[in-house]
Amino acid sequence: MRAINKILSVLALLPLAAQTLAAPAEFWYSHSGAAAAAIADLCKSFNAQREEGDRLHCIRQGTYEQTLQKTVAAYRAGIGPALVEIYDVATPDMLQGGATQSVETLMADHQRAYAGDTFLPALRRYYADDHGVLAAQPFAASTAVLYTHRNALAAAGIYQPPATWEAFATALRALKKNGHACPVVTQFAPWIWLEQISAAQGTEVATRVDGTVRYQFDKGPHARLMNDLARWTAEGLVRYEDSTRGGQQARAFATDDCAMLVDSTGAWSVMHGELQSDIDVTPLPVYAGTARSSNVPGGSSLWVMRGHSARDYRLVSEFLAFVLLPENQLTFSARTGYLPVTQAAATTLQSSAHRPSAVTAGLAALNDIEGQPSMPLRCGFITLMRLIWLQEMENALAGRQSVDHALHQSTLRANELLSLFQQMHRTPTSTPSDKAKP
Repeated sequence: MRAINKILSVLALLPLAAQTLAAPAEFWYSHSGAAAAAIADLCKSFNAQREEGDRLHCIRQGTYEQTLQKTVAAYRAGIGPALVEIYDVATPDMLQGGATQSVETLMADHQRAYAGDTFLPALRRYYADDHGVLAAQPFAASTAVLYTHRNALAAAGIYQPPATWEAFATALRALKKNGHACPVVTQFAPWIWLEQISAAQGTEVATRVDGTVRYQFDKGPHARLMNDLARWTAEGLVRYEDSTRGGQQARAFATDDCAMLVDSTGAWSVMHGELQSDIDVTPLPVYAGTARSSNVPGGSSLWVMRGHSARDYRLVSEFLAFVLLPENQLTFSARTGYLPVTQAAATTLQSSAHRPSAVTAGLAALNDIEGQPSMPLRCGFITLMRLIWLQEMENALAGRQSVDHALHQSTLRANELLSLFQQMHRTPTSTPSDKAKP
């Protein structure tokens, strides 16, 4: 609860106005490891041919949550960055906060207007406002996929990566019967197990009821999957990141400790130095008898903060255009496992790939299926909803309460926060069925 209150108090500060800033233009970003190094090199390359007084100062701030908290506090104090990387679920809060300006408008004002087909459609939808104008530039894009070791599955009599949860359960038990100590490992995170899987399943995490948006993840396929997951956990079929050596689920898969992995496309970078020819990457399973829908994006985007000089905004527009250059998109994707965000780079990557990878699988998973896109979750305080879901579901997996009770409680608590968000902003919140114009 302390963590929830802390984040809530920080997000509530977003509408406060900032003073005009005089400091050198700064870009604040998150990440560690390979992604942080790739961003630092991107900044270094951008600044290399520029005069000292015309360079963008790129500063790592910590985790996504830490970057968001620091940004809001700095904006309130009038010392914030001109450009900041913010993670996906804070998008509704950023849209409502009044602290940013539209990136699409900024780029057009500096003769760097985006084309209608610049970005992947799923990313354009996710970061567009209610008028279809792009509020933030997609940056470190990801989605969730299933990784499998072909040899481990074959040894257990399974010859195809599971495409349904029923086949997934069969594979888990076959692997254990064959002596595998870790049939599957995963990060037990709501962005994967609630949001991504619900999108693939074609079910909404929230919907509009009598004109008001409300969460509804305590029933339907999500409740079924969480009950299945609890059973698999009780049978010793699932290992979570905190039970792996070093707490690294992707590394546990890459080193053959675990036969399958449910994780982000970004996990590909962890495996990069240990890639084996028997690794398959496929879309998330769905329940048999249901049509698969497209995934929704995860990751982050770049937001332009208010209160800066014309010089700063010119510099920011040049950096944003630099990030989108095809060679930079492809290099960043290769180094990090994140997806290219432009259609041009995605097409180049898919046509030149020698074999399927997490990136190509992720791009395929984001494609609209039969013209029906999965719409972004725009409820407000999604960060807090995730914390609540995680608290309740961890108690359920530990056997301290039933899964159904956990989902009921998390839905009730999340809807209370959602009501608070709606009262704070006094405007209807977009729903998953509110389609932004492409």
